[in-house]
Amino acid sequence: MVLDYSKWDALELSDDSDIEVHPNVDKRSFIRAKQNQIHQQRWQRRHEIQTLKYERIINDGLLERIDRLLGALRQHEDSTRDPQELIFQSLIESAGDPSLDQPPPPPEGVHTHEKEQPKYSQMMSSLVDQVKKEVEESKPENRFKAYITGVQGHKDKVLGLQQELLEKLAQLEKEESSRITSDDIHTGFDSSYVNRSKEKGKAPATSKKDTVELLNPNFAKKDDFVAQSSGADADVEDGGPEDEEEDIKPSDLAKEFAKIKLGDYRSCLQFISEHPEIVAERETDGLLVEAFNSQMEGKSEYARQCVHQGLLLQYCRSLGRDGISLFFKRYVL
Repeated sequence: MVLDYSKWDALELSDDSDIEVHPNVDKRSFIRAKQNQIHQQRWQRRHEIQTLKYERIINDGLLERIDRLLGALRQHEDSTRDPQELIFQSLIESAGDPSLDQPPPPPEGVHTHEKEQPKYSQMMSSLVDQVKKEVEESKPENRFKAYITGVQGHKDKVLGLQQELLEKLAQLEKEESSRITSDDIHTGFDSSYVNRSKEKGKAPATSKKDTVELLNPNFAKKDDFVAQSSGADADVEDGGPEDEEEDIKPSDLAKEFAKIKLGDYRSCLQFISEHPEIVAERETDGLLVEAFNSQMEGKSEYARQCVHQGLLLQYCRSLGRDGISLFFKRYVL
């Protein structure tokens, strides 16, 4: 029988006692330095693997939002409206659920240099600003199509970065798996079981009695159960005043805000500064209800203004505490 000892070639030891060193070099100091070097390289390799995995998660979330923005932009590609207004509307339409705007927290020790991980909406705002700057410098004939091309170019860059991260991660994981360290050594066969022979004529002893756990401990019999539950079930099925949702209606303040002309962001900023309570979520809901009712009455232009202003408020909220200044600085400040 031929034994294969090749797997021991990957054994990574940090305490070789039979290592040969130069006579003028202290053997213990050399071994200690070698140990520190191996442990440092191992820690750095594992830390880099965790960092690359986390960056891939962030980039996946960013790519999903870039795809949504491209889809929204291409829906308005044939529109004759102002490109700036269409870009803003597409950015709002692609914002998604505000509760999913915050990226997952990094693992311990990863990205410690950053005080706070930026939200996806802030990343998208920065991306749009970069595209806007590139378009203004190139001065193309069709600005809106140039915006779409610019966003697509940033998507390609993120995809290329993802591919580089994947290749580097595969290389590091291959290197990590090729090393046998003390973390990979596990003790086997460290438990035993002895089957003791039972004495004849004696029943096996039990340590505890069999118990039955009831889901309803007050259950006595079927008739009582029906009598106790029928009234409660009826209340649940019939519903009550607490189950009725409060009617959503636009406030007078929201109606006044909806009358501001589209694209007049300076007036919008002045209105919000004078009435900061307009940024509340209920005001957005009220404007969307007002838009629906106006569209049913044939007031299409006013309905579009309500939708635009409602989405503007929603986007300011999704940008966080300084969302109002972050948004309006690109148009007014």
